[in-house]
Amino acid sequence: MDTAQQDFTYYHRSLIQMYQVYYRRRLYGIATAILIIIGYSLLFREGLIINGLLLILLLAIAGWLYKRFGEAEEVIAAHLSQNSPPKVRQLTEFEDVYGFDPGDGSVLYIKKRSNRNFPSQDKSLTLMAGYQKGYFFKQPFMILYYDMLETVLDEAYRLKRNRQNGYQRWSGFFSFRRIKSSIGNGFRLVFGNLFLLFIAYRLVRYLIQMILYFF
Repeated sequence: MDTAQQDFTYYHRSLIQMYQVYYRRRLYGIATAILIIIGYSLLFREGLIINGLLLILLLAIAGWLYKRFGEAEEVIAAHLSQNSPPKVRQLTEFEDVYGFDPGDGSVLYIKKRSNRNFPSQDKSLTLMAGYQKGYFFKQPFMILYYDMLETVLDEAYRLKRNRQNGYQRWSGFFSFRRIKSSIGNGFRLVFGNLFLLFIAYRLVRYLIQMILYFF
């Protein structure tokens, strides 16, 4: 049994749980939205066409998520196949993500939040499981090997960590780079989630009207 087979077997339950919790949370969110829309429609009998279309769309998304939820074994087996023997990735650490080249010259990013590092049977390696940073991935769950000693820091992140940018700490909040980055992140958040914002607007509206109806 090679290193990858041993690692994936030993951490199998944890990897399954990590994979499924990603989809379970989204399924719970959609189920809550569906219940709110149904409750609103039954109480007020208005906007039934729009509400019906939203329900159909949400049910379709829920079906897609549920199908992905049930593919945990296949996804993990695919990652095992890709890492037998282990393919060691060169990680670059940024403020909130790790970046690496998957082998085709592009760069993929794994969020630091909610990722996990598992000690490998090969003491020089670490097995990382996490989620890609971005929107609308067909499969966001990632598993890879890396050498912790070979991880490098992004230059801007290194300077920030070491406070070697020549500015006092408070002035960094008003720097052109920080302002530009904040504006860019805001636009990406809005335009990358227009559908989610529309759903959120409808749900808030439904909730307010239902609260006013009862109280």
